[in-house]
Amino acid sequence: MRLALAASVAAGVSLGTMGIYLVIRRVVFLGLVVANAATLGTALAEAVGWRPEPMSLAAAVIAAVALGGVETTGRVSAESLMGWAYAVTSSATVLLLSWVVGGTSDTLHLLFGNVLAVQTTEVVQLTIVASVIGVVQWLFGRRFLLVTFDPEAASVAGVNTRLWSVALNLAIGVAAATAVHAIGALLTFALLTLPAMAALLAATSVRATFVLSVLSSAGLSSLGLAAAFYLDLPAGPATVALLAASVPLAALSRSVLVRDDDGRTPPSQRLEP
Repeated sequence: MRLALAASVAAGVSLGTMGIYLVIRRVVFLGLVVANAATLGTALAEAVGWRPEPMSLAAAVIAAVALGGVETTGRVSAESLMGWAYAVTSSATVLLLSWVVGGTSDTLHLLFGNVLAVQTTEVVQLTIVASVIGVVQWLFGRRFLLVTFDPEAASVAGVNTRLWSVALNLAIGVAAATAVHAIGALLTFALLTLPAMAALLAATSVRATFVLSVLSSAGLSSLGLAAAFYLDLPAGPATVALLAASVPLAALSRSVLVRDDDGRTPPSQRLEP
């Protein structure tokens, strides 16, 4: 349980930070695709007899960088293409796991998560990634926010939006791939999107949004493990359920706290970059 707690908190810090950008850009499906791409990389490594970590990381990074630059066309939206990518990665993962003899029992937990089976080395990896993500956010957070909120204005100002978008997607891919290998795709996707959604609904400033997202990721992950221990529940789904419940609660709290007398949200309460 101690290792599971450490893994959940470390993953929550990195994913809770990076998830803000996905939600602001309205490409939360990218988080699901990246998580499933990481499982596909692990399944492929199992099929060919390679180490799973490098393949999982490579697959997640490739998916994040490739799909992060997809734009909506007149016929097909970016979300539709990500839905296609999700279908491809999910089906390919299951087919590979069913084909590899003896591989299913070792890697099927990646699809739904098994945080209680996390190893010390995985906790160390998650902690290192969380530390790196924190440093990257501290150094380049303003630039990431600029290309996220208003890429056209950033481009006019001379910012290489393509380069910074790729760097942002790369960070998301690394964080997601490391988490998937340790805690599974379901919990990874939940930590990447749900705390960010709740924070954006409840907070009124960018700084508060990041802080609230990270704190809720770590705190609700801890509560999920406690519920699993005392109530004899599956740890991963219990945590996901708590994370999902935080979203409507955040929306309710915002509707109660920031409405003015006319029932409208005051301009000062709207999230600004």
